[in-house]
Amino acid sequence: MPSYRLHVPIGTLHPGSSPADVMEQATAALGTLHVIEQQEVEAPLVAGRRVGRVALRFAVEASTRADEDAAARHALAVVIEHLEDTGAQVGPPSAVVLTRGAGGRFHPIPTGSTR
Repeated sequence: MPSYRLHVPIGTLHPGSSPADVMEQATAALGTLHVIEQQEVEAPLVAGRRVGRVALRFAVEASTRADEDAAARHALAVVIEHLEDTGAQVGPPSAVVLTRGAGGRFHPIPTGSTR
């Protein structure tokens, strides 16, 4: 089963939401679709400023590469939509990243439109 990582930047929290709530909602949304292998919060530099983001590694059922990548893109879209409905505004879009594991390394795959 191929492994993917999604990195979703957290913009403004909704009133009453905490960073822990955002992680919980992200894992709840992704967990309805795929097995989650790892979860963490990270804060990389994006366009010269630190951006907090949820990072989730997950497995996709093995099939063709195109279908696996499509399933990962769908999962990313579901997580973003769920977070925006429940816990936080997602952004900036330039910090949204989807990667696929190969040979112990993860490489970006095009995300297409996730909204």
